[in-house]
Amino acid sequence: MTLFQIRESHIFKDVRWLQPLSDLPSGKPLCRDADIETMALFLSDVFKTGQGRNLFIYGKPGTGKTVCVQYLLGEIRKHADENHVPLISVYVNAGKTRTPYYTMLEIVKALGLNVPDRGWQMFRLKQAFENAKKDRAVVVAIDEVDSIIFKEKEPLVYYLNRQPKTTIILVSNKIQDATSLPKRALSTLQPKLLMLEPYTPEEAKAVMLQRVENAFHPGAISGKLLDIVAEATSKAEDIRMGFAILLSAGLLAEKSGKTMIEAEDIKSAIQSETRMELFQKLEALKKKVESIHKRSR
Repeated sequence: MTLFQIRESHIFKDVRWLQPLSDLPSGKPLCRDADIETMALFLSDVFKTGQGRNLFIYGKPGTGKTVCVQYLLGEIRKHADENHVPLISVYVNAGKTRTPYYTMLEIVKALGLNVPDRGWQMFRLKQAFENAKKDRAVVVAIDEVDSIIFKEKEPLVYYLNRQPKTTIILVSNKIQDATSLPKRALSTLQPKLLMLEPYTPEEAKAVMLQRVENAFHPGAISGKLLDIVAEATSKAEDIRMGFAILLSAGLLAEKSGKTMIEAEDIKSAIQSETRMELFQKLEALKKKVESIHKRSR
């Protein structure tokens, strides 16, 4: 008998929909219409003048920042194509690129240039960016911008902001990443600050219901149990926590040979998945105490 066995599941239809980085089932973020409309409002001039308002979008992890920005960029591309507007939208995750150089490299590649992964200096990447852009407007979204924003004397966002017809969307968990920018960069950037609030229990349920319909077989979880998961998710202020709870509960039910998730499975899953959150809060409290202790010396 092998440790891993492929069996037909009576609980899951397609477990991929409960993965933290899975695509949106409907292609559009749920319960974020007002936020997306506000973002679009401040960017709309990019279709008239080539220059929109710079945005700094912030909020706790799991509040939908990334999916909202990626959806927005897709709508920008769609509108530009339909109306024959010379405009490009670019998304790069600085949490993956980690350095200003590799962030700039991904931006240049997104403009359609065949650039080697290594060997070029930053000034050459900047030249390539300026040549490739030409008369086209560019909207550049940099996710997890805190990963690179303080790693050089002249922040990359300051360079991009000085380029004509270049609009910047910065995404971060903390507003402090915007307010800590050098005064010169902040003065010219003048970003519109937009905060995404954590999902309410009702919003969390709407988001997870869509996932449930795609991930589970019909009847695998009741509406009452989903209400409990939505409440726990809202308290955690991270929608991905809800996905993790549903996944764990489904696996526990399946392990017990059940055909539907029961209350004890949800209870165990919530206890298991929220334990890491508790550890993180304790670690943050520990660091805060250590910082106070150092200052008092």
